[in-house]
Amino acid sequence: MLARLRRWLSAPGGRTLARRQAAALERLERRIEGVAARLEQVAERIEAVRMAQSATLDDSTALTLCASGHMILVDTRCRDIAPHLMMSGVWEPEYLAAFRRLIRPGDTVFDIGANHGVYTLAAAAAVGPAGRVHAFEPNPRYARLVEQSVRLNGFASVVRVHRVAVSDRAGEARLRFGFAHAGGARLAPDDAEEPAPQGAPRAATVRKVALDAMFRRPETVPHAVKLDIEGHEGFALLGMRGLLERSPGVRLMLEFAPRLMRDAGMGAEATIALLEGLGFRFWTVGADSRLVPTEASQLRAMEGGLMNIVAARQAPEA
Repeated sequence: MLARLRRWLSAPGGRTLARRQAAALERLERRIEGVAARLEQVAERIEAVRMAQSATLDDSTALTLCASGHMILVDTRCRDIAPHLMMSGVWEPEYLAAFRRLIRPGDTVFDIGANHGVYTLAAAAAVGPAGRVHAFEPNPRYARLVEQSVRLNGFASVVRVHRVAVSDRAGEARLRFGFAHAGGARLAPDDAEEPAPQGAPRAATVRKVALDAMFRRPETVPHAVKLDIEGHEGFALLGMRGLLERSPGVRLMLEFAPRLMRDAGMGAEATIALLEGLGFRFWTVGADSRLVPTEASQLRAMEGGLMNIVAARQAPEA
């Protein structure tokens, strides 16, 4: 009987069936791996919710615990970022995971648009005592919270918080913001006279800097940079062109919102062209935090949407 089975399997029909079964088994294995990965993510979220702890300190401030174990101060008037941190201890977990993979122990990291400091704290933990983190946040309320969170977690020797906006040149600018939507603050264009946009009822005059002028010493070489400044990313990159030129291994992660960039005065096409001219290649960040190679032409052609992209001269770890 075994001999007949071997002869049948060696026949053309038997070999075809065996190949189909092997292919089906391979597809099933991939699906099982995908389900297992999703279950692991769900388990992590459940554990984060279980471990979440918050304590109200005053009418507008709470201390909460990130899923990473770091303490962070949040403004309780915030309706976008703070609730996630207070209830689950996480904010943008896929993007944050991708950013962590761009950082090595001992690196110098720039967090441009620090907001509440989620990425600042993650960077400080990743670089270790031999590294350095520069956090830039023009909103004085959030800058103070970041400074206090840095001290609470013992990162004062690693992190420096700069209460400035990053742009293409030094000067002053009007920052428009609203505490209910912490992630929506933006610099008004230099020639703007229109009232503050809906959802941003407050405005403050802030100092803006160009990082090339701020870090003139050639030994300052950033290794990882995060930019999330509501459409002003192109101007910040213009103001740090020299830093980028002398940092061959720098890895950038930036919010890419073509409509916001166009409204700010330097659109997606010009921003991508600037980076492409400096030798950068591009990746989008997937829902599972994996990096997907993306053509510059595809990014230049985008007119809307919002995503985070990674730019580097050498392929970062996927």
